Amino acid sequence: MVYFYDLIAADSAEVFWIVVGRNKEENDLLVKHGYRELNYLWFHVDKYASAHVYLKLHAKQQSSSDVPRDVLHACLQLCKSESVQGNKQAQCSIVSTPWHNLRKSGYMKPGEVSFKSTKAIAKLQCAGRDNKLLNQLRKRRIDIYDDVETLLRDAKRSKDGDFFIHYITANRERLLEEEKERASAKKARKRQVDSSELPCEEESS
Repeated sequence: MVYFYDLIAADSAEVFWIVVGRNKEENDLLVKHGYRELNYLWFHVDKYASAHVYLKLHAKQQSSSDVPRDVLHACLQLCKSESVQGNKQAQCSIVSTPWHNLRKSGYMKPGEVSFKSTKAIAKLQCAGRDNKLLNQLRKRRIDIYDDVETLLRDAKRSKDGDFFIHYITANRERLLEEEKERASAKKARKRQVDSSELPCEEESS
């Protein structure tokens, strides 16, 4: 599963898209099937395991210094909140670099990356946990659940920088409904498990 968030910058009213892999395997897919036209900026908690967070930059934007402050804050908060160790700390360091500066070698474990150039890396600080913002982002989240790799592969073949924006715009209602159905099914399974674990009363003789 891959998560997409749309966020409107407070000052400019520009819409930004944030992409997050659910687990290390899907983080690998995002690295493998990325391409320059997406213009992604990558974020990861420094020295700890965390989600891979990607921000789709607008034309002429190249680094975190070009990003509106509130949008950058959202990326850092998502990154920190999706790190077990980072989330425990009052403040943690987060590294950022363009997607095309990432390097993935065959010997690396899922989720591991290195960098082609350390000069293109920025270190940022994220303090605290902004629960209000994280809850707002969660309400805006679109989940891509099925055939993730196929979709990522199709996007890469297209070389269309707005491939996922077009896809989500065309399929938003269906994707939201499917997520509601998955959530309902999960709750039903949990209720079934909970009820099966209730102690049985002994029959009176």
